[in-house]
Amino acid sequence: MDWRKTAKEAEGLHTVKSLAKSMGIKKSTAVLYIHEMRKGGYVRTMRGRKGKRLYDISPLSLRKVGSDGFIEILNRNSSLKIQRPFKQRVYGKKLTIEEALVRALKSDEPRIVLASLGLFKKPLDWKRIYRLAKKEGLEREIGSMYELSRRCFKVRRMDGRIRRKLRDSPIRKGFIIRRVRRSDFGDIEEMWGMRIPFRKSEIEELG
Repeated sequence: MDWRKTAKEAEGLHTVKSLAKSMGIKKSTAVLYIHEMRKGGYVRTMRGRKGKRLYDISPLSLRKVGSDGFIEILNRNSSLKIQRPFKQRVYGKKLTIEEALVRALKSDEPRIVLASLGLFKKPLDWKRIYRLAKKEGLEREIGSMYELSRRCFKVRRMDGRIRRKLRDSPIRKGFIIRRVRRSDFGDIEEMWGMRIPFRKSEIEELG
């Protein structure tokens, strides 16, 4: 069988059940297809919510060259998955979680920014985050998103000195995402001088 052709027909993010349904085959056959396509480099296994296995299928080889881009880091650390028609790779260095967080906030894309909240659950180098945020002029964006994540999840406490530096930084935009809507976090908005673009129900879905 031409597994590259099969991968082209099945392209996308699947579970065993969804792959079987989309191709009109049995679950046991879908498992076999995934196994064979993986050997050809056309399948990458990911983890969804509650550890559920997801299979990213593409006719382009998914064998890794270089290091993960920030989208891949987000998908590995957040229950909210970002789908892209291409895979980002970083060459010559390994992207850190801190760099991925700043790049996500810089994206101005609601789904990416929302997914980035999951990164605050990880052990973070706050000095590095401050340095990166200052370079990009995103100090208050980082601070307000930290407060938001702290309100909704169990996260590691930020270094008090870094938090004060973030609070003392100038307000450059006053919003995290350009397309702002009313949120449920008026106190955080007032504290940081930033408009929060999410409602509490959206964040709770991240678990």
